[in-house]
Amino acid sequence: MTSQNPPAPTDQQAAAVLRSFVRDGHLTRLPVKRAKRLVVLEHVAALSFQPRTGYTEPEVNEILRRWCEGGESDHAGLRRDLVEEHILDRADGVYRLREDRPTASRR
Repeated sequence: MTSQNPPAPTDQQAAAVLRSFVRDGHLTRLPVKRAKRLVVLEHVAALSFQPRTGYTEPEVNEILRRWCEGGESDHAGLRRDLVEEHILDRADGVYRLREDRPTASRR
């Protein structure tokens, strides 16, 4: 069975998703539906990581812990989701924001 990418959300839809799952710079929880999850993951990545910058796992963990404070998500699961959705690359213990990532608006 082939996995299909969900349709890209409009700016209004993305804003509604973020209002539902991000409060005061923290994740309340991650959405179950993939299309909404991608919007949230891309938002977190865009605000947390600089292009062409390498981050160690402890650095990534610290950044993502701040997003997870007071919510239902944990930094390890968030990190895994960012890698699995090809938003972050991981190689030789270094994480980088993918410049060629299929952002939520291009999926």
